[in-house]
Amino acid sequence: MKGRLSMRERLEVARGKFREYEGRLRQLEARLRQLEARLRIIQGQAQQAGGRARLRWKRLERELRGAIDTTLARLHGLLRTVEPRVRRSLDQTSTLGRGLRAGIKAGMAAYRRSRPK
Repeated sequence: MKGRLSMRERLEVARGKFREYEGRLRQLEARLRQLEARLRIIQGQAQQAGGRARLRWKRLERELRGAIDTTLARLHGLLRTVEPRVRRSLDQTSTLGRGLRAGIKAGMAAYRRSRPK
């Protein structure tokens, strides 16, 4: 069957997807840190400003908070997507490990039975 992947190929595909998700997660976390740092700077400048400048800083702060909320929503969405896949992969890996250990144990027993004493 040409469409079926071997276990090794499936693991490679899973690793590639996890690397992709990790990279995206790092990007979102870095963006969040940048936005939070920028927000702290803007808050300090808004406190020192007066009149129209203060209103502009406040509006900019609101927009920045919106960007932070959007980034957090994307981060949570990515985590909701990744978590079930990680759990499933861990379950499959543990099942594969148990099967492998059972096969090795059975093979050792068969080898010992076949050897002359």
